[in-house]
Amino acid sequence: MRIAIGQMWQESNTFNRNLTRWSDFENWGIAVGPEIFERYGQTGEIGGVLSGILQWPEPPRELIGLARFTCWPWGAVESATAKRIFETFDEQLRIAGPLDAVCLVLHGAMAAEDEPDLSGALLERIRAKVGPGVPIVATFDLHANLTRRMLTNADLLCGYHTAPHLDSWQTGERAVRGLWKILKRGVRTQTIWRKLPMFTAAEYHNTFTGPPAPIYERLKQLEAEDDVLAANVAMVMPWFDAPQLGWTVMLTTNRRESRWEQTVDQLCSTCWSIRHELETVDRLPPAEVVKRALALGKHPIVIGDGADATNSGAPGDSTCLLRELLAAIKIPHGALTFMVDPIAVADAYRVGVGGTFDSDVGGRLAPEYSSPVRVRGTVEKLQSVEWTLTGHISKNLPVHMGRGAIVRAGDVQILLVERGGPGSSPRLYESVGLDPRSCGIVIAKSPSGFRADYDPFVAGSLLADCPGCASPHWNEMRFDKIHRPLWPLNSLATPNEANWCESGWVN
Repeated sequence: MRIAIGQMWQESNTFNRNLTRWSDFENWGIAVGPEIFERYGQTGEIGGVLSGILQWPEPPRELIGLARFTCWPWGAVESATAKRIFETFDEQLRIAGPLDAVCLVLHGAMAAEDEPDLSGALLERIRAKVGPGVPIVATFDLHANLTRRMLTNADLLCGYHTAPHLDSWQTGERAVRGLWKILKRGVRTQTIWRKLPMFTAAEYHNTFTGPPAPIYERLKQLEAEDDVLAANVAMVMPWFDAPQLGWTVMLTTNRRESRWEQTVDQLCSTCWSIRHELETVDRLPPAEVVKRALALGKHPIVIGDGADATNSGAPGDSTCLLRELLAAIKIPHGALTFMVDPIAVADAYRVGVGGTFDSDVGGRLAPEYSSPVRVRGTVEKLQSVEWTLTGHISKNLPVHMGRGAIVRAGDVQILLVERGGPGSSPRLYESVGLDPRSCGIVIAKSPSGFRADYDPFVAGSLLADCPGCASPHWNEMRFDKIHRPLWPLNSLATPNEANWCESGWVN
């Protein structure tokens, strides 16, 4: 057997005006051919795919690397970059020759300027190259916006079962377990799916302790059945202006039976029933959330700034919380925050360690949401911000956020970085020698995923209500491409009122 493996992964925030370019993918590591396995064979879903294949009773004769394009969440991909990515896959498929199967690592909520469904477009393109008889399996994020184009061009789709996303590796393993059944047992997959006309705030998308937890336990039970190859609920990336935006429930089995239709209907009913719980989130305005954190009298307190979440594709340069931290008279044990601002980083490097920093910070990448803040302080450290992410979103993922600078202004230490990255992880601060465990307040640019890595040691957590392109104030967002009616933008008593939602059997 000759199996090809590739990756095209990014969560696109279409409300972030900054486009994702080829250089952004280069910063996160473009790989083609065998270097995919050499450099990323122990990383995330690709690591899980390789681990799962090693567990097969009969290993494949050859694994062929196609291409690996990964970029941290940001704005939509520029058209020229998307074209270049597709052309790279075309060339690698040509070089690969005849294949027995293709395994892809996708996100499912990735858009270009002129293509709202890049994941579906890639699957369609590869299907046209390899033909209908070659199995294609793919993984996707729990926040994917699944489409009929994705389903019809793949034999099997496997999504994350956890939020925070702690099962990227396991998702890769699940995908190739299914691929083994397709290749060696002759299983012809049948997928029953249904779109739901809803999207919800990410703060309560917690599959461990939140309202969706029983749903994802049920998915695991279903996948334990021999007839089921995959059971998925995709809660969708809400900051994604695309046709047919909405949750998706899907079940892939080895035969069409009415009981599976009933199972999907039951899951849909449960999903619909919890939608109000997912929107009832306790967020506090910037001044109040800082005041509340100080009043708790314990430390550390983590504040989640979901509206500027770099994990959700926001720029990471909002100054709303920074302004309030700098205005605080006293912050016992100090405060940590970070800011994506390459201009401020350059200013810090010009000043040098120990020098006086007197420059504007933030508010440049998304000026419609916040304005620059004048920061006067001392440059404490200059170094590249490079580390390895294991936890929410991936495992063993190399992170490169460019040059960094630590600037102290009173009780506040600001980590300035050139590029966005995992705003949910304390490892960001630790990578430059800062200690989020001992500070008074620490800012995580994340709506909910930060809980996986911060909850084990913080004394408390709060959510900020700030403006931003990952804000849950939906009526302030301009959705032009979505199908309507769509809850919560429109009032819906039942999902059946939205006649645009697709459902039925595929494959």
